[in-house]
Amino acid sequence: MKQFTLEGKNPAVSFLIIYGFCLFLSILFLLLATKSSPLYPFNDWVDVNASFTMGKGMMNGKILYRDIFDQRGPLFYLLFGIAYLLANTSFIGIFLFEVIAFSIFLFFSFKLLFIFLDFYYSLIALPLIASSILNLRSFAQGGSPEEFCLPLITISLYYLFIFFKNVYPKEMPNRWVFINGILAGCVLWIKFSLLGFWFGWMASTFICMLINNGFHRAIKGPIVFIVGMLTATLPWIGYFGINHSIFEWINSYIFINLTSYSEAISLVSIIKFSIIGILTHLVQNPVIIGLLYFGLIVFIIYKKFIHNFFNKFSLLFCFLFLALSVFGGGRNYIYYFLIFSPFIIFGYIVLLTRFYEKYGVKKFDKSVIIILIVLISGIFYTLQFNHNTTMLETNKEDLVQYKYASIINETENATLLNYGTLDGGFYTTTGIIPNIRFFQNLNISYSKFSLVMDEQNRYIKEQVVDY
Repeated sequence: MKQFTLEGKNPAVSFLIIYGFCLFLSILFLLLATKSSPLYPFNDWVDVNASFTMGKGMMNGKILYRDIFDQRGPLFYLLFGIAYLLANTSFIGIFLFEVIAFSIFLFFSFKLLFIFLDFYYSLIALPLIASSILNLRSFAQGGSPEEFCLPLITISLYYLFIFFKNVYPKEMPNRWVFINGILAGCVLWIKFSLLGFWFGWMASTFICMLINNGFHRAIKGPIVFIVGMLTATLPWIGYFGINHSIFEWINSYIFINLTSYSEAISLVSIIKFSIIGILTHLVQNPVIIGLLYFGLIVFIIYKKFIHNFFNKFSLLFCFLFLALSVFGGGRNYIYYFLIFSPFIIFGYIVLLTRFYEKYGVKKFDKSVIIILIVLISGIFYTLQFNHNTTMLETNKEDLVQYKYASIINETENATLLNYGTLDGGFYTTTGIIPNIRFFQNLNISYSKFSLVMDEQNRYIKEQVVDY
């Protein structure tokens, strides 16, 4: 296995330098791209505010789903709860977590790049990847579940490729399978509709081990993988079990999501919705997503980068099952495609390989110049074209969330209801912890889940809240 080391540096120092560069890129681009950044007056995205309210409630003794209701996973709310402890009425804590997550994503992107590219070309690719992903429309406004799952999917992609490069046809080491099971378990309790990738990952590696190692040895893989997922699940069994709310947890997060959000009723409709979802996002970002698809097709069809058929098959399996799980239900919000963005790595590998073949290996001094050019170009591109940056010029005092907060907070121990819509950020700016379960409305029609609006109307009728 190639060791990524700088000239004259030992591996530990090289690791720190490379991760430091990834951290630097993460901070620099996220300062401009996410509304959670301290450069922005506020992150007014309803999804992020709802998650912040759930995390805040959790940190103040509310039991998720039973006492305070939303439909994402408990691990996601725990992340927002910790962020709330770091900053009670702003998203600075979330910004820190975004930086950490994206820097880990970039580091494992480098490791994946380095399987195919020269050391310096791998470094050059990082600012290209960072600016490409953070300027996708699917990045939305910052703080989505997909964003925090980017490092997890990239780590699993890396393990998939080093398995075929360094281990196959032998069995995948149990430790690797266990680690990826834990990653899948984390995704399960962040947003389970993203699990299609790991279904494809485990299914394809199992088939490979079955063909080469026999059933009895191959079956260990799925068992170890499930043990890893259970390891990530045990804390939540403990949390909800102690609070006698396992039914509320599973019913709210699993069953209501499956029955209320899915429009697909057959395999044909699932496939149709998946194809539509993929093509829709290609139209919205034709250059970057076009490069993503181009790289994926080249890797799967041609032998230049992957010689092993099962490696190609595994990569395709992971992508297709991810598409089925994300888009198969019939919903297609703008941020859904972000989880596919790590596949852009393969597009840049193809482009930079061609550049390498034409111009050869760049030395350190020339590579630094190229990196600086790419970096500065990425910053200017972000400032010019990122859909969030128009809010950089907005004053905090001009936002309705802060105007309302100044009025509401005049009432001591005020209570609040965000009636009929998703969380508009008023709980965040006021610092109020909801005293009601259904503190907001959801993206579910009344016919499918009438309880929310019925309860909100009852709160008003019985004067349960002040505002």
